Amino acid sequence: MYSILIISPLIFALTVFIGRVKIRNILVVSFVIILSILSLLNMTLETTSFESNLSHSLHNIFILVDTLLLIYFLAQGIIKKHYLVTVLAIMQMLLYSVVLSLSPTLLSNDILVDNISSVMYLIINIVGGIIIIYALEYIKSEEFSAFKKNAFIAILFIFLSIMNFIVSTNNIEIFFMLFELTTLCSFILIGYRGDEISSNNALKALWMNQIGGVAILIAIIFSIHHYNTAYFDMLITNINELYLLPIVFLAIAGFVKGASIPFEKWLLGAMVAPTPVSAILHSATMVKIAPYIMFKLAPAMSGFVSVTITLIGTFVFFSASLLALSKDYFKEILGLSTIALLALMMSLAAIGTEEAIMACLVLIVFHAISKALLFLQAGILEKSFHLKYVNDINGLINHSPLVVFFIIIGFASLTLPPFGAFVAKFMAIESIAKEIVNNPLYSLALIFVAMGSVFLTLLYFKVVTKLFAKDVDYKEKLHVEIPKLYTVPSYMLLALLFIGVYISFDIELLSALEIIVPLVLIAVIPMLFAIFVFKKAHRVKEYNCGEKDEVKLNMYYFDISQKYKQLINVIAIVSIFILIVGVML
Repeated sequence: MYSILIISPLIFALTVFIGRVKIRNILVVSFVIILSILSLLNMTLETTSFESNLSHSLHNIFILVDTLLLIYFLAQGIIKKHYLVTVLAIMQMLLYSVVLSLSPTLLSNDILVDNISSVMYLIINIVGGIIIIYALEYIKSEEFSAFKKNAFIAILFIFLSIMNFIVSTNNIEIFFMLFELTTLCSFILIGYRGDEISSNNALKALWMNQIGGVAILIAIIFSIHHYNTAYFDMLITNINELYLLPIVFLAIAGFVKGASIPFEKWLLGAMVAPTPVSAILHSATMVKIAPYIMFKLAPAMSGFVSVTITLIGTFVFFSASLLALSKDYFKEILGLSTIALLALMMSLAAIGTEEAIMACLVLIVFHAISKALLFLQAGILEKSFHLKYVNDINGLINHSPLVVFFIIIGFASLTLPPFGAFVAKFMAIESIAKEIVNNPLYSLALIFVAMGSVFLTLLYFKVVTKLFAKDVDYKEKLHVEIPKLYTVPSYMLLALLFIGVYISFDIELLSALEIIVPLVLIAVIPMLFAIFVFKKAHRVKEYNCGEKDEVKLNMYYFDISQKYKQLINVIAIVSIFILIVGVML
């Protein structure tokens, strides 16, 4: 099944160039349905793990692909006169030549599909596929040639293929190639509009992700040198707690791909790309590599590494949530909350207990659906209403209550019960609290998670409150027609959210009482407040002698000075340095 999920999107990518737009759209929708069905079949049929080896010829092709990729990165660095890209490409070439010169004797299967891979298939193909359907409408209004519009859809399908492969491989060398291919896809998509801002941000994404590539190559060298293997399962099985450098450098690659502070600028810079790019990066593809790597490494993480990664992740969760409160650009708010939640996922995976792993998995699934839904609405705001900033969305409820509804549900699904993200955060706090007995440092992680959760909740409610503000210039209801290829994907994601709620109850992640009580409190507390505070108030009817007053609702921003932003970066960098040095001592 895994091979079909890898090959079929590549075939689909070629067929989007056939025929007219209507034929292309019908084909794309059909392809997405096929990928979704295949993913569901894989989940039901593959009850145990599946292992397989790839031919020697394929390995040679992969080496050629890797070499061409690194040459391309070097060429981009030279052509664009970007020294960081150039230097990092040269470093990768040197390290890759060292990897090729080594001959590990402890071999294993190139392909290893387990339950986590099956869950990732669902996210990649169903959520990613829905975003591609949405992209059909979005790309229509872009000033691209017909070929370039089709190529955009094709690259998105190729992205899905690469992601299906990356969650299937057990070979770290193949994983490196696929890691770099995701970097290439993001570089092309972020710079797709071709203007100066897009090109600069694409280069930023390139060099930052190259750091992750360097980290993987260093990990491979250490793994072969000390453990005589370049396979995940062999590395985990034979790991020695006194030598964890391969694990640490693979984890650093995860931090880079997950855009954890101080690597967050590449993902925030990706906001200049067409909105489907932001949606697919944040929900279904690239950044999900970060928690996936941590899943793979979790069994090998010792006390020091586990605690340190948990502390780094929870600190990033807290910091990114705080930084988001100072933003007005809607996509940037979504981006920072993604960075925060990815860091929390990595922390949970690093803890490695059964409860923490389950919490991480639930958070991955619901975050993918919720963020896809929210980014789709960001694209609608941009294309249909020409709105990018939250402070400008006064009166949106008058013009498009449906978009407002989707945004509210999107934020509610990340914040409130009975949705899975709330359940996952509840489980996360419980998982971390249980570890305090083993190591008191987890109490600091617990504080970071608690405060970060408060900041994110405050952020979401702040944005949602703005949605209900009436436009002072509002005369009569002006309904804006939203295209079907915008609304249908949104309804599909909405359906997935509520299906997820049913599954959460079915597998008993939390008891019904634990979910119902918070819901009741949310409804009852404001009512009690209104009754007891205002019951003695003497209300006077409004009277203004016929004069009109203008009332404007603005947002309060938590201004964070550059000094504190730099401090957050310094703490994150020092923490990663401590992680590396700590395992060397």
